[in-house]
Amino acid sequence: MLYGKFKNTYRGTMSENAFLRKIIVALILVEVLTVIGWLRKSTVVDMQPPTLAERAWVDQDRASDSYVSAWALYIADRLGNVNPKSAEIIKATLEPLLANDIYQDVLNKIDSQVRQIRQDRVTLEFEPRQVLQDKQDATKYFIVGKSKMTGPSGQPKQLDMTYEIELKIKNYKPVIAYLSVYEGAPRTEEVRNREAKAADTRKRLEQQRNEN
Repeated sequence: MLYGKFKNTYRGTMSENAFLRKIIVALILVEVLTVIGWLRKSTVVDMQPPTLAERAWVDQDRASDSYVSAWALYIADRLGNVNPKSAEIIKATLEPLLANDIYQDVLNKIDSQVRQIRQDRVTLEFEPRQVLQDKQDATKYFIVGKSKMTGPSGQPKQLDMTYEIELKIKNYKPVIAYLSVYEGAPRTEEVRNREAKAADTRKRLEQQRNEN
């Protein structure tokens, strides 16, 4: 009888040990998968960039719309408010943000503008009125506002100006992939498509008139 009890207890203990070993192996696998997932996941940084009054986030290759639009506004503000003394500082501020494929072209244009500002002794002021995100391209922003140029005579000249900026996130940093400044309303993808259709219509009408 004692042997029978001992036998049953021994078997129960071995069965329980086998079950516990399986649990331990399962826990180790879960822990390994958790560590692998943690290592592969990029870090999300909660931060507040220039011109932003609310919290925003950025990770390795993307960011919240509020973060990117705040940077677009900051860049337009830096480019639009220039005087002979601040020109070089503004250039140094924007230079690290330029993508490689537009780096030299943009720097050449900035250098040309700096020389012109110093030669004419003018001051540029830009007052942003609206920040728009392109509906067809979420990385492109249009900062629309009033630009004022004041020369030595003191008589300011005002224009409606648009800063078109394409911003991408690379290694947690905003990168300017495209930059254009022009007078007038923003040339969104919708506007460009409408203009292209109007141009095609005019071309067809002109061909019809020539054929007649």
